[in-house]
Amino acid sequence: MPEAAQALDSDQLLRQVIALKAQIKAAETELAPLLDQLSGFTEEGDLDATFSFSDWSFNWSPGRASYSYPSKVKEIEATLKQAKKTAENDGSATKKLGAPFWTIRAPKP
Repeated sequence: MPEAAQALDSDQLLRQVIALKAQIKAAETELAPLLDQLSGFTEEGDLDATFSFSDWSFNWSPGRASYSYPSKVKEIEATLKQAKKTAENDGSATKKLGAPFWTIRAPKP
């Protein structure tokens, strides 16, 4: 912990986490239209897809590809999913856990 930071009780800690999450959400809301404008400059050819500015690195990505598969492939996938579920249930599959993490969501309006 930094020297200036003091130990917080759980309520203080939760209030601080909520305040920071709200600030992040506000910043993301403010950032979204700016990123749209930045994408526009890239699409118009005014900016490259990868560049540096003030020692910050910018890299535009077109998005993740997704596919629609024919029914035969979907049938094979369903069979595989069932085989995996069977292996999980009978203990022949090995379970591994990733790194622990927190999911923090604001209340629904």
